[in-house]
Amino acid sequence: MESNNMVSRSNLKRRSYLYTPWGGNVPYFTIPERLKMLAERNPEKEALVFVGDDGRIGVTYAETVQKSEEIARKLMNIGIKQNDVVAVHDDKSPIWLYCTLGVQMCGAWPFHFYFQKNDGSDVAAMLQKMNCRAIISQPGEGNSYVNIMKNFVTFKDDGEIESKNVPTLGKIIFTNNPSDFKGGLLAPNIPLSADDTLPDIEPEDIAAIFCSSGSTGPPKLISRTHSNILLAEMICTEAAYFKIDEPIFCDRTFGWIAGYPSSIFVGITRVTTSTSFKEKTLSELCASTVKIINQENCRHAILFSSTINEIMNGNYNMNTLESILSGGGPISSKDAVLVGKVCHRFINGYGSTENGGMALNVITDLTKMRNYDTGVPFPGVEVKVVDKDGRLSAIGTPGEIHVRSRFSSTGYLTEEQDWHKRNRVKGYWHKTEDCGYISEDGHLFVTGRMSESIIIEGAIFLPAQYEDIFKQNPCVEDAVAFGIPDEILFNVAGVAVTLKEGMTTTAEDLLTFFRKKRDLNFDDSFYASKFVPKKVLFFEKFPLANSGKVARKLVKEKALEMIGSEGCKN
Repeated sequence: MESNNMVSRSNLKRRSYLYTPWGGNVPYFTIPERLKMLAERNPEKEALVFVGDDGRIGVTYAETVQKSEEIARKLMNIGIKQNDVVAVHDDKSPIWLYCTLGVQMCGAWPFHFYFQKNDGSDVAAMLQKMNCRAIISQPGEGNSYVNIMKNFVTFKDDGEIESKNVPTLGKIIFTNNPSDFKGGLLAPNIPLSADDTLPDIEPEDIAAIFCSSGSTGPPKLISRTHSNILLAEMICTEAAYFKIDEPIFCDRTFGWIAGYPSSIFVGITRVTTSTSFKEKTLSELCASTVKIINQENCRHAILFSSTINEIMNGNYNMNTLESILSGGGPISSKDAVLVGKVCHRFINGYGSTENGGMALNVITDLTKMRNYDTGVPFPGVEVKVVDKDGRLSAIGTPGEIHVRSRFSSTGYLTEEQDWHKRNRVKGYWHKTEDCGYISEDGHLFVTGRMSESIIIEGAIFLPAQYEDIFKQNPCVEDAVAFGIPDEILFNVAGVAVTLKEGMTTTAEDLLTFFRKKRDLNFDDSFYASKFVPKKVLFFEKFPLANSGKVARKLVKEKALEMIGSEGCKN
């Protein structure tokens, strides 16, 4: 993946199209079949390792298969059938793994979700749309999740439930005993079905339903099949130079596709923090993370940008790492300075819940790292950049990124989120709704979301064009740029910022900084003045989506609310 020779593209018209060939075999089997193969080959190898304040728990492949089959038989005994939707509440624990695989083994579809609203209305709406049959969840600390579910479920003393909000919902299964509460079913107490024959499932059956990140709006429901999850992980392993005897650290939540424990499907041990891992300050979190990585001899780590920045600025000894991988948003060149300091390779991945991995940039030479460079497509993936009319853009010209691959999602699961109507275009390309361009040397640069573009009197600006400059100010921790409606110009730019701890500044100082960096002079150019932000707003912190990314839509909504009747004058 470090060589551009792998990328085939037309040299005739220099169109914005990239493709990386892949000649490997397609893993055309199911996830349970794959795990059984691995368990037979090396039954005592650890598939997952959980490390927390209560110690270390290792789960072998043989144990994973055995306990998952038990869960499948329990679910069959209470009436769960093939193609039923069973919601599995997010949790990083062995029981989450057994329940998820157990749902798959009985032919049902696991839906991975989080509670965002205290009344559970967001989850209830999604469950209703999918005709969900059951929920599997931990009770939560102090029965917090039980109390949320009480808003849309009536619990009966005999373990049965009723729900007017989700009429198809028949069972709620708790993975451990709620305190001072009787209701629902307790997973350990459910008897196994008398018949130990599990249904026959196919590689093209749905293996998981995920929520999109929700960073730009309500989460979408996205299905993935057994075959495309396995193929995506196999290709990622090859492209990132992972090896089956080299453990990977990743503490991202299991229910998010970027944290889904799919590395175990190719035989690589996944190391993560357990749910007992208490919330800490960033410096304490990094110290614990580094300790776990060293203790478990992890060769690769998937980390958030905030963790990477803390590691860069701190004094941490990470002598086991071969590579650090990050993604989930545009990455700047400063993140790559880890190369040579704590790892040999920095890997910037670009992907989505709908398409899995789309592009990968493997950095071994700091001089070659450029802002927002996501490298070349994953093997087997085609990428193109198009203009507003859907025609191929010229090399170096920004536009919308379209992707085509065989491990893309099978689609959205509700009518109003119809995959084919909204996101599929001629030739089965998927519209990512991301902005970017393809460089002369055949790399894909991802700069933001099309829906976040700021249109000022016909000129299109990406949020990154503002955010990059504001983030260079020594007082600014983070920045989100957005468009403010304007009757004459259509949009004017606004920027919301959070400040570093102990730092103070003013809106005017930040705007002066921006003008100097952009070399914009009000006295000399009215044209230039239109593109200077008309509003700078200060946030204590930005709201986050489930994925850990900044919830940009919520930031914009709050910012416009703050502006209110003040207009656009600072």
